[in-house]
Amino acid sequence: MKPQYEPHSIDQKLGYLVEECGEVLAAAGKTLRWGVWSWNPELPQAERETNRDWLLREMADLRGAMDRVERELLDSGVAEEGK
Repeated sequence: MKPQYEPHSIDQKLGYLVEECGEVLAAAGKTLRWGVWSWNPELPQAERETNRDWLLREMADLRGAMDRVERELLDSGVAEEGK
């Protein structure tokens, strides 16, 4: 992620998490529909990747988003506010 897009507040981190969840859902849905080794024929040749690679990339992004939220909740005491 480019530094200028790094989320800082808990709301930004949660927004990023939701966005990444949606991207994993989109990649998983296309993979189910068109197959693991298919790719988007509407993308330019240089930008094409298999659905497998797309899904793996989006899952890695989701893990990063999950880690950011988890660190925020554990490190900032946000998890303790409700007690």
